[in-house]
Amino acid sequence: MDFNKRKIIAELGMTHDGSLGQAKCMIIAAAECGVDAVKLQTHISEAETIKNAPKPPYFKGEGRYEFFKRTAFDMDQWKELKECARENKVEFISSPFSIEAIDFLLELGIDCFKVPSGEITNIPYLYHLAEAKVPVIVSSGMSSFKELDECMEIFLKAGSNVALMQCTSEYPCDPRHVGLNIIDLFKERYPGVPLGFSDHTSGEWASIAAFQIGARLIEKHFTLSKKMYGPDAKMSMEPDEMSTLCSSIKNLEIALNSPVDKSSAEEFKDMKVIFQKSIVAVKEIPEGTVISEDMIGYKKPGTGIPTKYYRDVIGKKTKRALHFDDILNFSDIEGMETPGLS
Repeated sequence: MDFNKRKIIAELGMTHDGSLGQAKCMIIAAAECGVDAVKLQTHISEAETIKNAPKPPYFKGEGRYEFFKRTAFDMDQWKELKECARENKVEFISSPFSIEAIDFLLELGIDCFKVPSGEITNIPYLYHLAEAKVPVIVSSGMSSFKELDECMEIFLKAGSNVALMQCTSEYPCDPRHVGLNIIDLFKERYPGVPLGFSDHTSGEWASIAAFQIGARLIEKHFTLSKKMYGPDAKMSMEPDEMSTLCSSIKNLEIALNSPVDKSSAEEFKDMKVIFQKSIVAVKEIPEGTVISEDMIGYKKPGTGIPTKYYRDVIGKKTKRALHFDDILNFSDIEGMETPGLS
């Protein structure tokens, strides 16, 4: 996986609610929106959490252990999902939430791992992942720089193909807590590491801003409907919103890579004739008349003497009779056969 190329990642999370068909529909819909990759989560309840572990404040639906157990896919189902992604030409990413989940995804043949921010301090997990030699995206979510330094050192020393995402673990994220400034700090702290942004805000504005300042991996939660069950649906993008995000990012990429040369405007010469103005007669002017300012005006099209020469025209004699709305040409004015000649 080339982290230096733009990638828009649709985070499907667990919004599929354990339905294989629903998950496939989400992959297909995300691909139709124009994303480059889809990301799921791989949970193995008994390897990840004790049964009475506390729930996050944004999801009270059911216990975490029961939720992960109920919504987990088996290997055959995961293979179908991977194939669905391949058929729809999007890369296939998952976040493993345990060492066992890492091994499960390695057996599956995952394109890329994403380290959830809650695993940043899980050192045995990080070493196991680094040894796998599979591309890795690290989410900074709830981590301090000290914790990130320890995590990134493991991957960098192992020679991992690793990218780092700015993220704030707040759902939805308040604009004051987005931390776009962190992207520049990452550039300084981890030189050469490809950067991204995992967006938990509402709308697409933060993702667009992050891309503009150097985040080439943009991740956004995706759902078929905000009314679906689960912890992520309400803060996820529906297909029309994701389509807008994808087209905005791709157009921004084109614009950023296409500098405009303003040293000339040759490509606009035909339009300039239509929209720019010429000096025109605003009254009858007999041949041989000395032109005064009240005799001329400035009107479209720009086929005659440009308006910038109005001072040169005033005080000169006409070489022919001019009628109302006649466009003045240099050949009509004595001493002005050459533009700008006074």
